[in-house]
Amino acid sequence: MNNLFSAIAKLHHKAFISLKAWLSTIAILFLWFLITLTPAENRALPSPIEVIKAFVDLNNEGILLPSLAISIFRVVAGLLLGIAFALPSGIISGGSKIGESVINKPSHMLRSIPFPALAPLLIIFLGVDEMMKIMLIALGVFGPMYVNIRDGVRNIDPKLIELAKAYNVKKSTVFTTIFMRGTLANFMTGLRFSISVAWVALVTCETVNSSIGIGYILSRAQQFFRPDQMMACIILYAIAGLGSEVTANIFEYWLMPERRVNRES
Repeated sequence: MNNLFSAIAKLHHKAFISLKAWLSTIAILFLWFLITLTPAENRALPSPIEVIKAFVDLNNEGILLPSLAISIFRVVAGLLLGIAFALPSGIISGGSKIGESVINKPSHMLRSIPFPALAPLLIIFLGVDEMMKIMLIALGVFGPMYVNIRDGVRNIDPKLIELAKAYNVKKSTVFTTIFMRGTLANFMTGLRFSISVAWVALVTCETVNSSIGIGYILSRAQQFFRPDQMMACIILYAIAGLGSEVTANIFEYWLMPERRVNRES
């Protein structure tokens, strides 16, 4: 019986913690509702009810769910491609002086260029199809992921590598257990930054020759002055970003048991 009461109390505590995390969001939504109680002709900001109607209109038009799906696909594809380039580049640059001299400076120059400025160049080389959009997102993702992986490798204790060499540990084992495990915390930090950058880059790339996508709906709503649909797109970006953060937390929970224990305690 005591175990049952303890389990119930623990569930109530977790529910309270979860609700507390949403209090500020609920307060913002309530404030939005209060601000938009005035007649529509006297305000520029749409009300929550008008935004809900915009969602219904977009869904009836048959563009809402396909746009959300293709936007998520572009973000995931660009994210994976950016990580595929940043992971080996960060490991090589952080793990060797030769790699740093070859990779570090060009990577910093690429990272300092605003990725929307690269869009015209990518259009010339890749056209205006999906590959251009995915590559633009990948370029935006590369910078924060590369820096975090590089710094993670640099922060690995060199004594661990010397010890592995002394005991003739296989290079593959050194790579997986020292380099990969040692940079995991930095990888998760870079992943969170990269996800945010990917959604920002999506807005840029979906305004170029797109007939579907959240960015296309936003651009169209701006063109025809539909603030209700603009706000609907902003909410979609917010929900997608929140979903991305939850996904990153799931990966962290799975890959890093030590943080899992800290959170549960």
